Amino acid sequence: MANIAREGSEIVLNLSTGERIMAMHGDVRVPLSAVQSVDVVDEPIRRIQGLKPRNFKVFGGYWPGWFAYGAFFDGAVRQLLFAAANGRKPRGLEITLDGAKYTRLIVSLDDPDAAKTALTA
Repeated sequence: MANIAREGSEIVLNLSTGERIMAMHGDVRVPLSAVQSVDVVDEPIRRIQGLKPRNFKVFGGYWPGWFAYGAFFDGAVRQLLFAAANGRKPRGLEITLDGAKYTRLIVSLDDPDAAKTALTA
């Protein structure tokens, strides 16, 4: 299961081996200076709108309503979001970024409130 933590001046999204395979990507590192907001969200899997022009999958694994791992277009061809979302997890985090490779990180977590506190402290 994905885990997100603050390491020095970065936020690190650690993926399990299975998630790395599905996402076709390793751990994601983002500088804290790029973080605009960190929000706890219900049903993070719903933040991925599916294979529509707005959120077309770039690479990774996706099954509507079940899981989304990898990069997706975020409203425009040159904007990407990274998702590590599992439909069985009812809550997660949505991290809005500026000046990073991704515009958003969407992550399903067991305890998103504690993760938000750790990231924003």
